[in-house]
Amino acid sequence: MKLLLTETRGSVIVEAAFIFSFLSILTVGCMEYGFWYAGKSQIDRVSYSLSSLIRERSTFYNKKEQFSKADVQQLYEMAKYLTGNKYNSTLCVRVEGVYFQSGSKQRLKEYKQINHGSNLCNNITGNSLKDKLSLATFSNRQRWMPLYQVTLVVGNPQGALDKLLNSVGLIPAVITSYNVVLVR
Repeated sequence: MKLLLTETRGSVIVEAAFIFSFLSILTVGCMEYGFWYAGKSQIDRVSYSLSSLIRERSTFYNKKEQFSKADVQQLYEMAKYLTGNKYNSTLCVRVEGVYFQSGSKQRLKEYKQINHGSNLCNNITGNSLKDKLSLATFSNRQRWMPLYQVTLVVGNPQGALDKLLNSVGLIPAVITSYNVVLVR
């Protein structure tokens, strides 16, 4: 038994096994994070594009400031197309709007929110447009401009180390992106 503990032949192979295992896990973890970051970037770009569409009320929606369920469904279909139908089962689009009463003092007239797609929109917390009313502007036409927020939520693609990276907080379970815009 003493000879086995003091023998140095083969120790390089044992050390290499530990080091290569660690490096393999580290490499796969970096790749998982890279895939998540690429997905996040794509969702951010799509969310920005959808926000640009919703803010152009005069061009695309016949100057109608209020959005409808059909408008949100169209944005959902556009999001599916822009993501290459990659997230169809988990894709969710939320559109929020705040409208103000006439007058120089900022008074909320109506808050509207419509979700379309998966149930992931029900899990959005702390990201309401009601908390961002300070972004509203008073126009030169003597009225407060409506604000819109488009939120896009998709499930994180499942990978080899996904549960481990989720448990330590490196990669969230869902990818969320939102943009706040003023009407044009």
